[in-house]
Amino acid sequence: MASERIVNAAGGLVWRKRAGSARSEPRVELLVVHRPAYDDWTFPKGKGDPGEALQATAVREIAEESGLRVRLGVPLLQVSYPISAGTKVVDYWTARPVGKGEAEPFAPNKEVDEIRWLGVREARDLLTYEHDIAELEAFRSVRERQGHRSRTLVVLRHGKAASRSERGKDIDRPLTAAGAERAQSLAALLGAYGVRRVVSSPAVRCAQTVEPYAHTISTFLEIDDRLSEDTRAAQVQRSVAALLDRKEPVVLCSHRPTLPWIFDTIGTDVHDLAPGEGVVIHHRKGKVVATEKLP
Repeated sequence: MASERIVNAAGGLVWRKRAGSARSEPRVELLVVHRPAYDDWTFPKGKGDPGEALQATAVREIAEESGLRVRLGVPLLQVSYPISAGTKVVDYWTARPVGKGEAEPFAPNKEVDEIRWLGVREARDLLTYEHDIAELEAFRSVRERQGHRSRTLVVLRHGKAASRSERGKDIDRPLTAAGAERAQSLAALLGAYGVRRVVSSPAVRCAQTVEPYAHTISTFLEIDDRLSEDTRAAQVQRSVAALLDRKEPVVLCSHRPTLPWIFDTIGTDVHDLAPGEGVVIHHRKGKVVATEKLP
C-alpha cells in the first residue's frame, strides 16, 4: 500500500500598525489575499521548492502573492488538511513588511487578484477556512503578549571545521567542504528573518560560517573576541547583552564551549548544537517569547 503523500508549504500572517493609530499599544492590521482560482480569502502561503527551507518558502510566497518583502517573527501553528494530492502541511510565522514595498500599489498576479489589510475581527469574518481562523487565534494570543513585536537573535555554532592539528593555530582552522556548504545554505535562512547585523568569534571557522550571508546583504562582519572559544562568562554576558539591546535582527556565531554562557545570558534552555546548527531566539523586553531550531 502506497504511503500518503505529504505536501509541505509555508506562509505568514503579515501585520502592520494601523494607519493613524497613536495609542500606546496600537491596533494592527493583517494581510489577507483573494485567490480567484478558488474564490477564497486566506493568508499568503505556498509550496516549497526542492531543497528550500520552509522559512525561505514563506518569505518567497508572501512576496509572490502580495508583492511585499517581509521578515519573519515568531512561529505560529502548523496546520494540515487533505488535498487531492494527499495532505498539505503548512507552517506559519508572524511576518512584518520591510523596505518600501508596503507603499507600492498591489499588482494582481496569476494567483492573487486582491489583497486587504484588516483588523483581527474583520479578518475572522472574511476568512474562508477554519484552519486559517485557528491560525488567526494563534496570532491573537501572540499579540496579547506583544510577541509579534519581538526582536530576533540567531545563535549559531560554526560549521564543520578541519580537524585539529599540531601545525598552525586552532583559531585558523577553516571549514570543511561540508561546513562551507552549510554556510551557503544558512544565507537563505538568515535572510528570511531579516538579519542585518552579523557578529562572529575571531576563529576562522566561525567567520566563514556567516561570511556568505554578510556578503549577500553587503554588510561588515563584526569580530567579537568575547565570543571566542577561550573566553570567560563575564565577557560573553557583556557581548550578548549588548546584542539583545539591538532593534535590528542579529546573528552571532560562536563555539560549543561558549554556547551555555550565551543561552544563560539570554535566559533560555541550553541547546546542544551540532556543527552548523542554530537557534532563533525571539525576545522582547528581556523575556524570551519563542525559540525555534534552524533546519
